Amino acid sequence: MRRIQPRLRAAGTRAPLRNNAASAFLRGSAAVVLLLLFATAPVGAALTPPQRTVLKAYLDALSHGRYAAAYALLSADERRYYGSVDHFMSVYTADRFALRSYTILGSETVRAGTVAVVSERVSFIDHAHERAAAVSAKVPYALVSGPGGTPVIRDPGHPWRAYAPAAFAGETGNVHASVRKISFFTGRVELIVNFQNYSATAVTLLPYGRSILRDASGHVYHPIATRLGSLTDKTLYTGLRLPSSGQYTGFLTFATPDRFTPLHLRLTIAPALADGADAPFSVELGPYAPPA
Repeated sequence: MRRIQPRLRAAGTRAPLRNNAASAFLRGSAAVVLLLLFATAPVGAALTPPQRTVLKAYLDALSHGRYAAAYALLSADERRYYGSVDHFMSVYTADRFALRSYTILGSETVRAGTVAVVSERVSFIDHAHERAAAVSAKVPYALVSGPGGTPVIRDPGHPWRAYAPAAFAGETGNVHASVRKISFFTGRVELIVNFQNYSATAVTLLPYGRSILRDASGHVYHPIATRLGSLTDKTLYTGLRLPSSGQYTGFLTFATPDRFTPLHLRLTIAPALADGADAPFSVELGPYAPPA
């Protein structure tokens, strides 16, 4: 998601699934980025009238779905990152994101600019459960000088485009996998994947073993395996055991070229081994053609 970073770890049976982050964390990556960008000694506080006007205009534009207006208030480097209003809008529509209300709580001026903290109430689609959800959280925004000294917004840490595929799925041996969201970042792409086991026996999935992502040119990309929870799903990395009728929603992040714009994608998830089986198998998903 754009603001709700979906570390969706939902495992087990058909009982209610767990969602470790959507209910507790609003745009945490943006907060980390802002802290790194503005980690200097404070030199003042309080938003100036022009800064408050620009921030309110940005938040009002988001709350009313006026993405072109919000995009125009971003800094030049942020607009270059997204590349277009359509890409900017996609990271909201992929999550059915809506800013329901907001309150500007305060700000801190540092040498690089000003960080404002906003309390927001938002709604979105929970990709683990495929149902509507809502959350309240404090969200940071940076205000920096634009052309002629006019304040502009920096709202970093998000994908530069994102989509919720209508059909990017596959099934082998009654093990079904479907991609519920694709997020494109600089140098990587993240796939939120739901796994369901419809067979009568348990199945063990080890997707960091031989899983690959392929594009229309036949190039192959591999999952990123690190100690960072934001890049590597620990449960999928160590091995996921799905009981009969069990399911799990997690994520796989693949290293890609910086501006990855595939014509279509195919995903192979492997290996998987059913209890009592002699040989592992793979699940093939796709092809999926991302919107231009």
